[in-house]
Amino acid sequence: MLEQDQPHTGEHPADAPPARASRRRLRIALAAAVVAGATVFGVAFADNFAALGAYRYQAPEQYEGLPQAADGTRAKQTARIGSDSGVSATTYRSADGRRIAFVTVAEMHIFLPGSQLDEAIAGQRANGFTFTDLHDVDPGERGGVMKCGRAAFEDGEVSVCTWADGSMWASLTEVVDGAAVDPDVLAGRARGFRRLAEVPA
Repeated sequence: MLEQDQPHTGEHPADAPPARASRRRLRIALAAAVVAGATVFGVAFADNFAALGAYRYQAPEQYEGLPQAADGTRAKQTARIGSDSGVSATTYRSADGRRIAFVTVAEMHIFLPGSQLDEAIAGQRANGFTFTDLHDVDPGERGGVMKCGRAAFEDGEVSVCTWADGSMWASLTEVVDGAAVDPDVLAGRARGFRRLAEVPA
């Protein structure tokens, strides 16, 4: 007696185990790729992670021989600059008022300092600063990124250096006799200020 043909289902039982094994190998490969990608990301941005919150802001009593001006200095406030809160403001002024330096600092963990710097400068532009020769400068030993330049503001011209690192973004503005100073000179002063003002957390 002839065996009856089995209904054709489109599957071959003998082929099923290799198919399951193939899918399992695919899942393993995908999982390995995710782990490898995370490892590469962690290695590539290891310095960014290490820099998060490494420093805190402590305003020096003097800046380039200029004493703090009590009427223009504020510790962390609840006020905001753009989307940033926890802002500190420190003013330094000569006795005759001919030379003034103003520092604004927003302390926060910053994973991508370059993006934060761009955002800070955009906020400065929105607040009336018109930059003429803003350019990248050496940020110094505290790291991060920094840009300096001249800017028209209200009825005069000032020099501005703005920087960001893993712990804060900050801006140093200086004017002497109502005029801007050389931005590259200010960059050197900003690096020196950072060495004093950014203390280990």
